[in-house]
Amino acid sequence: MSSDANPQQYPGPPSGPAYGSPGPQQPPPGAYQPQQSPPGAYQPQQSPQGAYQPVPYVEPGAPQAGQPPYLPPGAYVPVPPPQPRGGRGAKVAVAAILSVVLIAAVGAVVLFKFVLKGGPDPAESFPASAGMYLEVNLDPSLDQTPKLLEHLSKFEDLDYDSTDDLLTDLLEETGLEGVDAEEDLTSWIGNRHGLAMWTYQDQPYAVVSLASTDAGAAEDGLASIRAAAGATEDQMAYTVEDDHVLMVVGEQDAAAALEAARSEAGADPLSASADYDEARSWLDGDQLAVYWVDMDAVAELAEMTGEDADMFSEFYSGQLIAGFSAFDQGFELSYRLFGDRDDPWTGSGDLLAGMGELPAADFAATVHVPEDIGELTEEWLGAYGLLYGEATAEPAEPALDPLTAEEYAEYLELETGYYAGTLTPEEESRYFELENRYWTAGTEEDPWVDDYDTGPTAEEIQAQVTEITDLLAGADLSVAGDFSADEGVNPESMLLSAHLAEDRAADLQALVEELVAEEGGALPEGVTADGAEISYTGGETASGTLAEDARFSDFAAAAPDQAAVAVWVDLAAAVETYPEDFDGGEPLSAFAWAHGSDGGDGTGVLRLYLTD
Repeated sequence: MSSDANPQQYPGPPSGPAYGSPGPQQPPPGAYQPQQSPPGAYQPQQSPQGAYQPVPYVEPGAPQAGQPPYLPPGAYVPVPPPQPRGGRGAKVAVAAILSVVLIAAVGAVVLFKFVLKGGPDPAESFPASAGMYLEVNLDPSLDQTPKLLEHLSKFEDLDYDSTDDLLTDLLEETGLEGVDAEEDLTSWIGNRHGLAMWTYQDQPYAVVSLASTDAGAAEDGLASIRAAAGATEDQMAYTVEDDHVLMVVGEQDAAAALEAARSEAGADPLSASADYDEARSWLDGDQLAVYWVDMDAVAELAEMTGEDADMFSEFYSGQLIAGFSAFDQGFELSYRLFGDRDDPWTGSGDLLAGMGELPAADFAATVHVPEDIGELTEEWLGAYGLLYGEATAEPAEPALDPLTAEEYAEYLELETGYYAGTLTPEEESRYFELENRYWTAGTEEDPWVDDYDTGPTAEEIQAQVTEITDLLAGADLSVAGDFSADEGVNPESMLLSAHLAEDRAADLQALVEELVAEEGGALPEGVTADGAEISYTGGETASGTLAEDARFSDFAAAAPDQAAVAVWVDLAAAVETYPEDFDGGEPLSAFAWAHGSDGGDGTGVLRLYLTD
């Protein structure tokens, strides 16, 4: 039941006129929309017959039986520090400053050949207590430089003739006016830069180190940028050294935070941190960009900004290191999570070899299911009460009275006036009152009733999940297929297979048939189950194998020895099949990703292949 004076509008009443017929209608585009109801308030659901019905009130925060919340990939994404409370202008100013900082640190990747001088190690300028750190080195070696420029030149939009052209475009995106790219940035900026997230006195700050080739020009340029952004020294503070600029951006007290950052970095820099040094040493060769994260610090930062970090902490701990570099055929991102506990996806030494035997399709994926997947699933789901929660939500009786026939007629009349914008304040208040009762309790003729299916019980979910995990423990699952301009994916090109650890393919087939039948479907013809192998092969699967593709073989050699999951996408085929969706993507050749384990740590590599 909503207590909001301005509850959300819905398409139509439970048993009232159908949408599109005379009666309550949706407002036209651009019309005023009432505020959303608060969490836990009534939200309508559509019945199988198509009529919208009120749903039972549920006590906010109570778990829903059979309705485990969705856990997105990665579980949690840290948010930026809160913006200043001093009005919209201050918020826009800080956002603009951060945009310029990132332009200086990241955008210049495509033009570092025009800047000859580098700079000191940015990690030396950051406090060891920093939670996240990004370093961009625009001239790491004689090997990386030509490869990067060669690859970027294949994209028409990235073919800049000069530094001024790129910075001018990027500065226009920030909305800053009165900043001259050549005078205020390129006249002093060097090649090696860093950005860190750091907390000081329980407040989050962005700390930036930019390599500088001209201290005087840097001083003047930063002053112009700050003035153009409309920011104050309390929001953006910086100091200019002979070879770099150190800047702090935050909601307030930036100058004090800057001095504290300099002091801590002088005594205990990030570059001397044992955790950072261990992670950084793992990356092989020169890197154009390095990203390092202290998971525990990120969780603390999330809590500081009002986010719930429990789920994040449950799945991630330790330090993450990632490096971005160029190789002969494209770009590579490699990463490793130095976790406090072993990565559960231990992988298999044969996964990539088995993937290479799949048809040379436009896309393919394979995964090795851990043998202890049952225990892992129980741990992951049980941790949040999704599987064994003792309490289940019981729908409560509506606290409000249903509308009488006269009140329902009044409600319909008021709704017409509401959308027409002709109601007086008193009439609008009455309309919201009736609407709240209607969507909470219905009408006397068609009242809210507690006859809604809340789905399977916790015990039923537990039994089904256990049955599935018992069958899939230790299995290798694979899928491959081709793109189709008409259907998205050509169903006749599909290959699906599961190689189980035990001869229980027939049991898995029976289970899948049961689950599909519950949804009113059936398995396609051609599914076979023999011993430990269950598979489906369409009539138009690709000829040849992935191993015969030189790009895939090259990727397989770079993948983790113990791979748990791998994905392959022939981007050249995607560009050809969906030209409108990949406008300008002609240089794209293939994308590949593999994740596995090394010494108990999760590790992986992503590669983007480009055409010759």
